[in-house]
Amino acid sequence: VSENETTTGRKSFTLQDTLDKAFVGLLGDTLKLRRYDARKVLRSCPGLLTSKGSASAEQVVKLMVSLGSSTSSIARDKSSLPTLLSRSPALIFRLVAFLSSAQLKIPLDAIGPILRQKQSAEMLNAVAPMRSPVTLGGQDEKITAINSTNTDTTSDVLSYLKVDDTMRQQKIEEGYRSMEAVADVLRRNAGIRDFRKILSSYPHVFFVNITNVVSVTNYLREEVGMTKEDLAKTIQTFPTLLDSDVAKISSIIDFLISIEVNEDDLPSILRSFPATLTLDVDKNMVPVVEFLRGIGVRNIGRFVTRLPPVLGYSVDDDLRPKWEFLKEVSQFDYFEVTRFPAYFSYPLERVIKMRYDYLRDRKQIPIQLVRVDDVLRFGDRDFATEIALDDDNGAAFAKFVEERSCSMKSLMRNRRNRNKRPKKTN
Repeated sequence: VSENETTTGRKSFTLQDTLDKAFVGLLGDTLKLRRYDARKVLRSCPGLLTSKGSASAEQVVKLMVSLGSSTSSIARDKSSLPTLLSRSPALIFRLVAFLSSAQLKIPLDAIGPILRQKQSAEMLNAVAPMRSPVTLGGQDEKITAINSTNTDTTSDVLSYLKVDDTMRQQKIEEGYRSMEAVADVLRRNAGIRDFRKILSSYPHVFFVNITNVVSVTNYLREEVGMTKEDLAKTIQTFPTLLDSDVAKISSIIDFLISIEVNEDDLPSILRSFPATLTLDVDKNMVPVVEFLRGIGVRNIGRFVTRLPPVLGYSVDDDLRPKWEFLKEVSQFDYFEVTRFPAYFSYPLERVIKMRYDYLRDRKQIPIQLVRVDDVLRFGDRDFATEIALDDDNGAAFAKFVEERSCSMKSLMRNRRNRNKRPKKTN
């Protein structure tokens, strides 16, 4: 029998064989890592230097590719790559079976990108945890105790590892029970049928306190009047809402009603703009309402209903600068803003000023007579042809935007450079 053959006839691998398989094959040829990055992965993941570890890592990569992740995307996040390669392919496969089940209905080609996210580490740690490294040289406290009190060390170490495996399996089962319970509540209370969008943006959803999930969904249905369809769309768009405190949500609803938002409009507002329920009444909403009252808006409830995101805008950074500019370019500023509240939703420099400057400087159009909604509600091409009356399918305006954008970037770059220069001392 050669040195590479065992007495049972199975091939054994030398360290060089395993190194070639992991370093050259998996990390180099498959994942296309640079040698420097590959060496860093090996230092962080020494298990790859065993035949079992390198084979397991290869299976993980093949599984992730079959689930819609490219090898380049897997290799891109080098900080989490060693952890991914150290996980059990069997445990990952079980998680895939759970996510693609009839209860969750996540397509297989969407699971890879979900699992590759950094935010999915909590879910993977719960149901596909890595084995805790055990050092027989006395670094692990429990192993140290075994070494110092028993003569048959090997037997006791194996017993300890068996207990560790049992605890690990118990943790995995607890993780699945938690995920199944949350999924069940979301299906029954919120009508969620497809969890793909939720997990893509918020993998932590399965580990939100289930009591809080029940409280939030029940409050929105019973107190706010949202239907299951409303609730499903709201949670899919903004799943972090499930982490919110019901008392805070209630205070926001009370505030909206206090500014005369119609209660019948609340479900549609929250379905379209669920982030409203995460705002702070005193820090975000009250300053906006005071500003709107200050510029003459009398029916605050109607204004907010037509532009719900306004309650999250910064008065100093968004609302006031746009209002000051509007007063310069419109004779009927108050009338225009109450008729077209969406004015405050457009970027000031990139859209509002750009279009007014084009009408005034290039087209010589008296901008005070142009309706604000006409200037803003069209796309660039339609604005150029319908409002600026260009006959070049928007080419002149596109060139103007490009030139102005370059000038703005250059100005900002020069400003940053001036700020970086050390001040002269006398």
